[in-house]
Amino acid sequence: MIIRKREFFIGLVLLASFLVVLAVLLSPVMNGKTVIAYADDLFNQLTKGSTYYIPGMVKKAKSFEGQEFQVTVRGRDAQETSRMAGLFTSAGLAVQLSGQSLSVSGDLGKAAARALADADAEFKNQGAQVKERYGLESREVIYYWWGLFDALEKSFKLQGRATEMSFASAVKTKALEPAYNFEGIEAARVADKAGITAFMLVFYVIYTVWYGFAMLFIFEGLGITASAHGEKQEA
Repeated sequence: MIIRKREFFIGLVLLASFLVVLAVLLSPVMNGKTVIAYADDLFNQLTKGSTYYIPGMVKKAKSFEGQEFQVTVRGRDAQETSRMAGLFTSAGLAVQLSGQSLSVSGDLGKAAARALADADAEFKNQGAQVKERYGLESREVIYYWWGLFDALEKSFKLQGRATEMSFASAVKTKALEPAYNFEGIEAARVADKAGITAFMLVFYVIYTVWYGFAMLFIFEGLGITASAHGEKQEA
């Protein structure tokens, strides 16, 4: 039963207009994309732009040149193990193959520099360069580098080499993972997209409140209110 007609119909108008706007948001009105897809792409670009730590990691890698490592990496099958062996050998590392296990050794700083160069190319959507170097798909290369540095991180932890462990972890999380996860996305800075970013955030807040007021007025029109203790009451 409608108790307060004015509040009820205000709520209906607000809800109807909310749904009209939602229909627009779900329509391909942004160069063939929905507004929601456009906003998702925008925030992915901004997120990618905020994760570009590779130049700093390249500088840091130089301090680890001359530090030798030896670690075992295991492939998921014989084919993957063979591809990993080819990649690491091409990168100048010593590799001994035994079944699905690889014993990899070399210079930590130089290995990191090669991994970071590949990550940088992948991050900038220049995966063709990586494929040309090794004859492997760029994301596959980044995945294999990640496997090596994951193994190094665990090995350094067991050896109590905290500095090297932290560095191996940083190569994984600050370079290889962003390059892999954001493949195909153009990086953007918030400063370059300040206007549209601010608009999207303000609109999101207003749109959320819009729905809240619509439901509030509808419930009031139906005589449903809340007590001071949060208990629903009917008028």
